Amino acid sequence: MQRFLFALLLAACPLLAQVVRFAEDGALKMLYDNRMYPQAVVSGGQLHVVWRGEKGLPWIRSYDLAKRQFSASRMLLSGTGIEIDAGRFERDQHYAPIMWAQPDGRLHVAFGFHRTPGYHLATKQPGATDSWQRLPEISHSVSYPQAHNLADGRTLVYFRESGHLGFWTYRTTADGGRTWDMPKSPVIDMDAAPRESPLASHAGSYQTTRVSPDGSTLHIAFIWKVEEPIASQRYGSVLHDYTRRHNLYYVRADLASGKVFNAHGKELPRPVNFATAQRDCLVMDTEGGSASVGPSIALGPGGEPNFLLPVSGKTPYASTFYFVRMRDGKWEKTPLTATGHPFNSTHLVARADGSFQAFLIAGDGEANEDTLMNSYGWGDRVEEWVSDISGAHWKRSRDLTPKPGLRYQSVKFVRGEDGQSVDDLLLFYAWQGTGSGFAYLLDERD
Repeated sequence: MQRFLFALLLAACPLLAQVVRFAEDGALKMLYDNRMYPQAVVSGGQLHVVWRGEKGLPWIRSYDLAKRQFSASRMLLSGTGIEIDAGRFERDQHYAPIMWAQPDGRLHVAFGFHRTPGYHLATKQPGATDSWQRLPEISHSVSYPQAHNLADGRTLVYFRESGHLGFWTYRTTADGGRTWDMPKSPVIDMDAAPRESPLASHAGSYQTTRVSPDGSTLHIAFIWKVEEPIASQRYGSVLHDYTRRHNLYYVRADLASGKVFNAHGKELPRPVNFATAQRDCLVMDTEGGSASVGPSIALGPGGEPNFLLPVSGKTPYASTFYFVRMRDGKWEKTPLTATGHPFNSTHLVARADGSFQAFLIAGDGEANEDTLMNSYGWGDRVEEWVSDISGAHWKRSRDLTPKPGLRYQSVKFVRGEDGQSVDDLLLFYAWQGTGSGFAYLLDERD
């Protein structure tokens, strides 16, 4: 009945909630997973969104929030004179774009990152996406960039330097990306000595981040990557590279002092290595289950972190979404629903009344095929789930799937002008079979 009434509401009040298909011919990771963001920002009355389009090239389109209308799409390299390795862009999904906006309305787009300096462009005029200039590189080797607007007007980009065994660090800019400052040491390096990983000689990690509203604290959630192809004790076979990822860890970095702490306030040596992470930072032991993509993070009223992530169960692919929060000094996990792959991304929202809202890619059984668009999984439905104020009891509130029978992936937030996510705007993408992708915007503003 609730779904029927919601459908009637959409039909009767199309300006209150609409799902708009805004991009086609998308490549693998058209909208990237939880490890790279944002891919959409609000600035000057416009929503600007970037994606990995045909042949892996970066595209942009703008949406007038008052008129609820999209501009024409634009390939970002057009007119820039930038020469690229077209084959590498087409092959490497990591080259997907991210973007951010300055307080003055100038837009930045960065792309082409996978152990590379990539490309960093900014609009010549605030909000004008038809004219771009190239700016200096953020660092010489960047993977998985995550951009944050700080309260003092600076921009912070968190990323992995070098390859799988590289460390995670950040750069900040106070002059619109012309120069970048770096901290004295990396934040996390799971492969730093002493190497005490019980399953392999070397350990890596994948990470997601959230900045506190006052810009003082960088919250970091991370998972452990087992580097060598060692047989899984849980599944009895050697797992695929992207399913040899386990456990959930957490630290927070004070950006003024550079000090790093665990959830209980214990100061940790920097960089945090595997031994420190296992002893002082463990949030959830997945017991050999795969936690491929890392969590979305929502900060509660007191700034406390809460997490949502998929973890595999009976097989390395068939997974369950878990909500994880701390209560009475201990981490608690609550299962929500099934999904077909541990790469299926989420967006978690902490609401003012203490309850939570989760947008996720749901599905049954396994969703795994060795074909290009399907190689990182998918789900059958886009769903909204809500909790009570304890966070212990959840229910599905809505099915947001615009068209049954498609394969869905990558629920993505939209970054607002205050540096936080906009809770009534949401992105995701889909495809049919092995075809190219098309992206959707969910607009639920009053």
